[in-house]
Amino acid sequence: MIERKRFKGIIFDKDGTLFDFQSTWAPWMANLLKVLCGENKECIRQKGYSLGFDFDNRSFLAESLFIAGTPDQFFDQLQHQFQEWSEKDLKKVFAKTTEATEQIEVVSLVPVLAKLKKEEYVLGLATNDDEEDAKRHLSGKGVLKYFDFLAGFNSGYRAKPDPEMLIAFCIKTQLLPQETVMVGDSASDLIAGKRAGMFTVGVLSGVAKSEILTQYANLIIKNIGELQEGLERANIKQ
Repeated sequence: MIERKRFKGIIFDKDGTLFDFQSTWAPWMANLLKVLCGENKECIRQKGYSLGFDFDNRSFLAESLFIAGTPDQFFDQLQHQFQEWSEKDLKKVFAKTTEATEQIEVVSLVPVLAKLKKEEYVLGLATNDDEEDAKRHLSGKGVLKYFDFLAGFNSGYRAKPDPEMLIAFCIKTQLLPQETVMVGDSASDLIAGKRAGMFTVGVLSGVAKSEILTQYANLIIKNIGELQEGLERANIKQ
């Protein structure tokens, strides 16, 4: 018999973990490039690769700054590639296309998160995306209510792989790092979790391959639909 639950808190990454990265953001990137390049195919391909995006295959490359960086970092890179656009007009196009992007769930989020809350896990979100955008994305799928903590790159904490957002989750919820699980699809997520002293779970629903994630993960699963079972196995092994 298990006398007490080893893990009490779970902090998730957003893109690639809760939402399918390629299905959500590849169409957005393709449309953005079409607008900025004026449908010039050669421009689209060249600028796309410079930004870590394969337009022909409609997919982000693993090294793209859009994956692990912040929106501000990616925008700086975008601005460098499209210097003929004014900063004001580029920001307008970037914001308009981003806000219109439909978030595609990796798995149906409501039943997964509701079950975790029923098991009395405290849930948090740590994303390198904008805080308000993250709230809007979660609200749009009816799952914001399940989160006890949410932080983005502009919430006053340093972006991942710095562990500051994760430590803030522990402080707010009064949980110890060793009682907390960090779930993410990138090395950046898992490095942050390791630095915070947390149990790390890598999901294969993002761009990073398992051989990358296994360097930093205590557990690898296909997607968050397998999380509770994986944590139960880890709990038995304590």
